Amino acid sequence: MKIRIDYAGVLFWIALQITSAPVFSADLEETDRPHWNNIEIIRENTEPPRAHFVPAGSALFRSLNGNWRFHFSESPAGRPADFFRKGYDATGWAVLPVPSNWERHGFGYPIYVNVPYPFEIDEPNVPVDKNPVGSYLREFSVPADWQGRDVFLNFGGVSSAFYLWINGEYVGYSEGSKTPSEFRVTDFVRPGQNTLAVEVYRWSTGSYLEDQDFWSLSGIQRDVSLYARPKQRLRDFFVHTELTNGYADADFRLEAEFLNTADKPVKAEFHVRVLDGEKAVFDEYRGVTLQAGSNALELGRVLPNVKPWSAEIPNLYTLVMELKDESGELLETISQEVGFRSVEIRNGRFMVNGKLVKLKGTNLHEHHDVTGHVIDEATMVEDIRLMKAANLNAVRTSHYPFPERFYELTSKHGLYVVDEANIESHGYGYDHDKTLGNMPHWKEHHLDRTRRVVERDKNFPSVTIWSLGNEAGDGVNVGATYRWIKSRDLSRPVQYETEGNIEEVGERHSDFHSSMYWRYWDMEAYAQTHNDRPFVLIEYAHSMGNSTGNLKEYWDVIDRYDILAGGFIWDWVDQGLLEHDGEGNPYWTYGGDYGPADVPSSGNFNFNGIVFPDRRIQPAYWEVKRIYQHIGFEMPDPASGKLLLENQYDFLSLDGFDLRWEWLENGVPVESGRKVNLGIPAGESSFVKLWGKAPAMKPGMEYHLNLQVFSPTERDLLPAGQVYAEAQFALSQPAGRVVSSDKRCGKVGLQKGAAEFRLSCGEVEIRIDRGTGLLSSIEYESEKMLLNPLAPNFWRAPTDNDFGNYMPDWAAAWKEAVDHRQLDSLRLVTEEKSLVQIQAEYRFSDAAGQPVAAWSALFSFDTAGELHVLNYFRKQEGQPIVPRIGMNVELRPDLDQVSWFGRGPFENYSDRKQAADVGIYQNRVKDHYVPYMRPQENGYKTDVRWLRLQNAESLGIEVRSDGLMGFGAHHNRLQDFVPPVKIAITSEDGPGARENQQRVNVHVNDVVPRDLISLNIDLGQMGVGGDDSWGKLTLMKYSFTESSYSYGFTLRPFDAR
Repeated sequence: MKIRIDYAGVLFWIALQITSAPVFSADLEETDRPHWNNIEIIRENTEPPRAHFVPAGSALFRSLNGNWRFHFSESPAGRPADFFRKGYDATGWAVLPVPSNWERHGFGYPIYVNVPYPFEIDEPNVPVDKNPVGSYLREFSVPADWQGRDVFLNFGGVSSAFYLWINGEYVGYSEGSKTPSEFRVTDFVRPGQNTLAVEVYRWSTGSYLEDQDFWSLSGIQRDVSLYARPKQRLRDFFVHTELTNGYADADFRLEAEFLNTADKPVKAEFHVRVLDGEKAVFDEYRGVTLQAGSNALELGRVLPNVKPWSAEIPNLYTLVMELKDESGELLETISQEVGFRSVEIRNGRFMVNGKLVKLKGTNLHEHHDVTGHVIDEATMVEDIRLMKAANLNAVRTSHYPFPERFYELTSKHGLYVVDEANIESHGYGYDHDKTLGNMPHWKEHHLDRTRRVVERDKNFPSVTIWSLGNEAGDGVNVGATYRWIKSRDLSRPVQYETEGNIEEVGERHSDFHSSMYWRYWDMEAYAQTHNDRPFVLIEYAHSMGNSTGNLKEYWDVIDRYDILAGGFIWDWVDQGLLEHDGEGNPYWTYGGDYGPADVPSSGNFNFNGIVFPDRRIQPAYWEVKRIYQHIGFEMPDPASGKLLLENQYDFLSLDGFDLRWEWLENGVPVESGRKVNLGIPAGESSFVKLWGKAPAMKPGMEYHLNLQVFSPTERDLLPAGQVYAEAQFALSQPAGRVVSSDKRCGKVGLQKGAAEFRLSCGEVEIRIDRGTGLLSSIEYESEKMLLNPLAPNFWRAPTDNDFGNYMPDWAAAWKEAVDHRQLDSLRLVTEEKSLVQIQAEYRFSDAAGQPVAAWSALFSFDTAGELHVLNYFRKQEGQPIVPRIGMNVELRPDLDQVSWFGRGPFENYSDRKQAADVGIYQNRVKDHYVPYMRPQENGYKTDVRWLRLQNAESLGIEVRSDGLMGFGAHHNRLQDFVPPVKIAITSEDGPGARENQQRVNVHVNDVVPRDLISLNIDLGQMGVGGDDSWGKLTLMKYSFTESSYSYGFTLRPFDAR
C-alpha cells in the first residue's frame, strides 16, 4: 500500500522546529558580545528538539560519562582560550567526573538564594569578570563500522552554557541547564581517536530564566552520549494515546517524522507494533518513499479494551518501531513504553480516564546531598518508593525538567507528573512593566525552553500536566508559550501559577487556577464561588524544618469540593549539602556556608523537605502518609463491630488487600483479628464486620481500636506487609487522674528547715527550696533523681516557622520571663499525717520589669510517696500568645530508657498528630532528638497519659498527668537548639546567615549531647504551623489564646526490680 506524504505539513513542522534555535555559521566568530552574553543567541548548530529515545543496539552507542580533564577559571579572562586546539598540553589539569557539578569537587563555591539572582543583574547582560569557566577535555573513539552513518553527540544538561569543539574544530553552542543539546557531528569525527573540548560558563544570558529557589551549581551535570544512526531514520515521533468509547478503548495514533539525508528518494518499510507483554495489539507495515529531507507519516486506529494507565495502576504497553530499507534489512529499532490514558478538564473538574482525581502531590528539586544536581537512578527510585509508600500520587518537577530516566520511572511505577519548563525570573518580580515574562526581547528564550521540554517529554505517560514555569510573571512571552503548547499538544492541560490580571494580559494562560500558600478557608471560599477552572495548590504546606502543621484542615476542604484538585507540598527533600567538620562529624550546609563574605545568601530557606538530604524520613512524612491515604474508615457504632470502609482510590480495587484490627486496653493490645481480601471496588464503600461480640470494656480503663489496611504481597516497589491506610478510634475517654492506693509509709515526714522544706515517705524524699519555691530534689533509696529544679517554662527553641513569623520578637517577653521569675510566697497549706501541701506563688516579668504572668504551684505529697503538682497559669492582660505552658526539670543522664502512654512513636504536635496513634511506646532519650538541619524545637509528644524514665538498674521516675500532657526529653538543654541570631531567609533580611557561619547551634554537628536529661512536662505548646514560613502564624485553635490555664501531674520515683 502506498502512502501519501503531506509535504506541506512536513515543511511547516521543520520550520517550526528551526525557530527554536537561531542558526548561525559553523565557524565561531567571537565579537565584543560573546554568545553567553548575547540575548540573540540561544543555541547554535544544535539539532531541533525531539522526543527522547535511544535506538536499540549497544554497538552504536557510547556513553562519554567518566573522568574528563578539567581546568577551572574564576573568570573568562583567565580561561585557557585555545585549549580546544589540536595538541594542546593539558598536563597538570585536574580530573573531574562527568556528570558532576564542579563546586562539589572543590572548584568555586555553591550559592543558595531564593528570590534574588546569585549574580549582579543588568538584564540581558551577565557578569563578565565574576563568571567562572570550566574547560573540559577528553578523548573518545569512533568505531570504523560507524562510517556511512550520522554521528550525534548529546549533552543531557550543562549549567549554564557551553561551546563545543571536536578535533580542534568548532561544533556549536547551547544554553539551558536542564534540557538536552544534541549535535550532529558526522563531519567532525573520524574513525579512531578523537578529542572533545567543552567550555562551560557558570552564567549566561539564559541564567536570567534560571532564578530558581535552589543551589546554583555549574558544569556538565547530566549524561553525555555519542551514537550513530542511519542516513534514513526516524527523527521524531508523537504517540497519541487518549481513550475513547467511554474510556474503554484507545484512539491510538502515531505521528512520525523521518529524515532522509541522501539527496534522492529512498524506499523503506516502517513496521509498527504495540505490545501488551508478548501480544501485539497493533501490528502494521507501511511502505514509504522517503524524499530527501523531512517526511511525515501518520497511522493508527482504535484499539479495543485496552488496560488504561493511571498512577494507581500504571499499565504500560511497548511501542516498537522498525525502519527497514528496500531490501528488508533492518536500519533501526526504536522502542517506547506508552500508556493509554485521557487527561482532561471537564466542567471545571480535573479528570483522568473519566474519573475525578485529587492530586496528592509534592514538589521535588533535583538534589543529592553529595553530588548536588547529579541524581543517580537509585536515588530516583528511592524517592519514588518513598512517595508511593506515603500515598503520594503526583509530583511537580520544580522548577525545570528532570532527567529523562525520571519520567520512565514515574511512568513505570505510577505518578502523575507536572512537567515544568526551565523558566523562572523571580528576581525581576511580577510587575507587568518589569517582569521578563512580558519583555518581548525574551520571547524566544521562553519559547525555546518550552519547546525543548514538551518535545522531549511528550511521549511519557506519567507527564500529565505541562507547566509554563514558576514565578516568572505574566505577559506576552508566557502567552506565547501557552499558545504554542496548545498548538502542539491538546492531550494535557497546562498550569501556570503566576497568572497576571486578566485586564493586563488579556487572556488566561493556565487551565487551572493554581496558586501558592492559600489558607484552607480561602480555598473553601474559591470552591463556593467558582465553577470554571479546577483549583490546585501548586505549592502549600511549607515544610521548612519542624513544620507541616494543620495538613488535615487542608484536605478536609479539598475532599469536600470537586473543583479543588489537590496540592503539592513544598517540598520533598531538604537541600543540604553534606560536609564534615574537623572531627569527621557530618553536617549539611545551606546558604552562607560557602564563599567570601559578599556572596548572596538566603540562609537555610532551602531546608523544606519531608525527608532529609540523605532521604532519611522526617516526622512530617508520616503525617503526609496518613492524610494522603486513599482509604476512609468510619465506625458509627463501635460496639456493633461494623466498620464502613471507603475505597477512595480512583481505579484500584482492594482485591488482595487485608485488614487487621487491634483492641487496646490502656494502650496494651488485648484482642485482634484479620479480614482477608477486602475486594472493595474503586470509589465504593462496604461494611466489614470485625467481630461478633464486642470485647469487654472495664470501668476506669481506656480503650482504642487500631485499624490497618495492608497488602500481604509485594506490590511493585513496596514490600509485602506494607500498610496503605490506617486509623485509630478512641472508644472511651482518658481515665484522668489516677490516685495510687499503695502506701509507702504510715505518715508523711516533714522537716521545716531555713533553706528548704524536706518531705519524706519511706525511701522517697522530696525537697522544696524556700528561696526559689521550686522542687529542688527527689531522692529514692538515697539515689538523687534531679540535677536541676522543676521550674515553669513558657519558651521553646524557635522553629523555622517561628523565625519566619518573628515569634522570637513578638513573643520575646515569654523568653525573658523564664529568666525573670520572682517568688511571691511559699506557704505550708496542709500538714496532716497522710498529706502535706505546699503552695508556691510566682510572678514573671519581661526584661524591662513589666509583669507578664502569674503562676501558682500546689505541691501535694502523700503516703503513697508521690508528689502531685497542680499548676495554675494566669497571663497578664495585653501579653502575646504564650508559646508553651509547662515545667522543665533536669534529670540524671542514666534515666534514659523512656516509655509513655500517649501519641507516638514519632514526634508530634497539636497540629500535626493525625498519624501519631495513642499507644504505649518505648525507646531511649536519644531517640527523641530529631536532627533538623538547622537546630530547633524537636521531638515532642502529645496527649500523654503517663511517662516513665528509668535506668538499666530499673531505677526511675514516673510522671502521670491529671488529663493529657505533652513532653519532650533530650540530652540537651533548650538553648542548644537556638541559634544566637535569626537565620536570614532572604538576602534583604540582613547578614544573619553570614554571621552565623562562625556561630553555634546552626548545623546538626553543633548539637552535642550533654550529661543530663532535660525533661519538659507541659500542658502543651503551640503547633508548628506551616501554611508558609515567612509570616503566617500557627492557627489560633492550636495556640494558647486564653488568659488562664491549669494542669497537673504526679511524680512517682520507683524501682522496678
